[in-house]
Amino acid sequence: MKNLTKITYLIVISASLIAQAVHADELKLTETRDEIRVTLRGKPVLSYIKTEKPVPEGIAPHFRRSGYIHPVYSPTGQEITGDFPADHAHQHALFFAWTKATYDGKKVDFWNQAKKLGRVEFREVVNLKREKQFVSFSVKHAYTVGSGNKRTDVLHEIWTVTIHQTPADYFLIDIESTQECASPQPLTLEKYHYGGMAFRGNRAWVKDKGDHSIGPGDLQYLTSEGKDRWKGNHTRPDWVAFTGKIDGQEVSAAVFCSPTNFRAPQHVRIHPNKPYFCFAPMVDGPFKILPGKKYVSRYRYLVTSKAADTKLITHHWKTYSKSEK
Repeated sequence: MKNLTKITYLIVISASLIAQAVHADELKLTETRDEIRVTLRGKPVLSYIKTEKPVPEGIAPHFRRSGYIHPVYSPTGQEITGDFPADHAHQHALFFAWTKATYDGKKVDFWNQAKKLGRVEFREVVNLKREKQFVSFSVKHAYTVGSGNKRTDVLHEIWTVTIHQTPADYFLIDIESTQECASPQPLTLEKYHYGGMAFRGNRAWVKDKGDHSIGPGDLQYLTSEGKDRWKGNHTRPDWVAFTGKIDGQEVSAAVFCSPTNFRAPQHVRIHPNKPYFCFAPMVDGPFKILPGKKYVSRYRYLVTSKAADTKLITHHWKTYSKSEK
């Protein structure tokens, strides 16, 4: 695994938490009390959630969470991510969570919030950075167990999110997660069929259970191995692309798994009916995050306002994979 490179950042501190801005030529990054927003040429790219949002009506309060990205937008302004879906309220747009795990001899689960066996929360903004060709922010998360005021930190995680200067027809977003044990105890991840870096899509893409039909605008998946959402589950592709319509507009996103990641190319969990998938290295068997060792994983999102283009995706994958080695 490749350790997080030490970089010097511009640090923005605001005692009053009045909106702060860091911007390149056409990129703008704005921090408020509750979120971090990025725009490119005046168009929204994404928002990062610092403060837990109120749950929608009918959703239990234990599904509140901070430390994730929503919305992610297409270049034409559609929200491609979904949050607090009625069928799986624990799935929060672009998020990272471990599922079946053991810590200090006890079962923990940071994904299934209804079990109340663990949670992930935003702690602080670590860095904001600007360069001519990108803006980025680094934030700290804590994976905790316990209840009330008696909670214990299990993992500390730094997300570094980088948004690149791109032409008008696509966005490029990098997410790097660096996790370290917060105590002398390791976290053991059991063999399981999902967990890790995840995507939950727009609610317009939900299909009925068992429905394998493809109608106009329906969400479709394609992997680097040419497999769809039904044949691609638990395979090990270099990338996964999803494509469909939102409000009549074609949109797509391809997610690249860095070749430097643990067990790359990682297994993927692709849900047969929900607009959701994740990169899940525990499908291949159990592993541990050990004290004193960093668990680093990196992913890139290529977002467009057209149907998934295999030629374009392959071009970007070759560029990305070469830069990661």
